[in-house]
Amino acid sequence: MHILVGLVIAVLGATTAVLGPKFAKDVGTRRARLFDDSNTVAFRLIGSVVAILGVLYAAGVVGRG
Repeated sequence: MHILVGLVIAVLGATTAVLGPKFAKDVGTRRARLFDDSNTVAFRLIGSVVAILGVLYAAGVVGRG
């Protein structure tokens, strides 16, 4: 179960990194589009960190109680 949860977290993080900028661009207002570059960086960075933590959790490196 530990591995399954870690893999789900990793997939959600990777999905956020890949699809987050497009979602923000499609749903955001015209004024919010001024921040497209920073939104892309933020989604990619946060999604990547979550994906890496998910892999580490699945491997048992982090999250052991």
